Amino acid sequence: MTLEKAAAPLFANHQTFHPRFGWIKKGYDAANRNPAIFAEPHAPVELGVGKNMVEAIRFWAVATRVITRLPHPDRPRQSVFVPTRFGASLFDDEYGIDPFVEDPTTLWMLHWQALSAPSFLPIWRSAFNDFTPIEFTEESLFEFCVDEVATTTWKQPTPSSIGKDVDCLLRMYTRREARARQTLDELLDSPFRQLGLVTPSPAGDKKYRIVRGPKQTLTATAIVYACLDYMARQGHMTASTTRLAVDPGSPGRILKIGEVDVVAAVEELCDTIGGLRLARPAGANQVVLQSAPDLLALTVLNAHHKRRGRPAADINRLVVSGESAFDPTVDEMDLVEQLAHAEGKRAHGRQGVLL
Repeated sequence: MTLEKAAAPLFANHQTFHPRFGWIKKGYDAANRNPAIFAEPHAPVELGVGKNMVEAIRFWAVATRVITRLPHPDRPRQSVFVPTRFGASLFDDEYGIDPFVEDPTTLWMLHWQALSAPSFLPIWRSAFNDFTPIEFTEESLFEFCVDEVATTTWKQPTPSSIGKDVDCLLRMYTRREARARQTLDELLDSPFRQLGLVTPSPAGDKKYRIVRGPKQTLTATAIVYACLDYMARQGHMTASTTRLAVDPGSPGRILKIGEVDVVAAVEELCDTIGGLRLARPAGANQVVLQSAPDLLALTVLNAHHKRRGRPAADINRLVVSGESAFDPTVDEMDLVEQLAHAEGKRAHGRQGVLL
């Protein structure tokens, strides 16, 4: 799958901010309370951040697929944002499986969804799916991404926009050498650094290394989840572990793992998860499903969180994989009601100020 088919032509929409701790959950909660919140003048006060950060929070919540954009039912030129079923399955305070992102597996799920087609992060998609050097400099990654975008029929972004995305990607996944004009806020950690996908090279010289193979936070659950979601999107009940490891957009490419890692993860879970098995016809490894992949993904995640001591989730309310995971949690009538409620609260607040 080409970059043009796998991603939308969006560049530097993050306002130069990488995702901070709590931002994606904060974006989900804000949209859940008020679908029009990101256009409200009081949004910086409600979210507790500056105006540009409001836009960045919205961007990262959309990019990780926990909220989605819808047209305003009464104002066609205005957009509103509502939770997706995937977002609610993770972050809902009542039934979400990891509302406070306490488990790195959740971060791997967000990483996988952000880069899976259709992605809103074309530079991220190119870097993890197509960029092959193990060690690289910021300049070499930038040049590669410029060339990749140039092959598309998109309206070409300015080089500075691509440069901002490359800079943001590196700050998102790894620590960088401090720059003279950086503020303390700019040096705050990104939760995605826990994934260990990109590290400074031991060679120094402002080089970085993409970490391939096993990683400390990469659980068998995260790997199998990505495999099942990949199969669900393609409508497959069987898939060779080779394809799951090397095909464009596959878990192997996006998570930076090899076939041996896919096989090990499936073997670890198939003894305890019914409906999932590893077959070896003619010596080739194949993942074989006896239940729908989206249902198996729920089973895998539920078993994982039960092992971590969380209560069993209400599976009937969760959708974490397949195309339906990105459906909005509200229908048009609910959306109109939520917007009217938010407008009523705003009007009441204005009246209170006047009194």
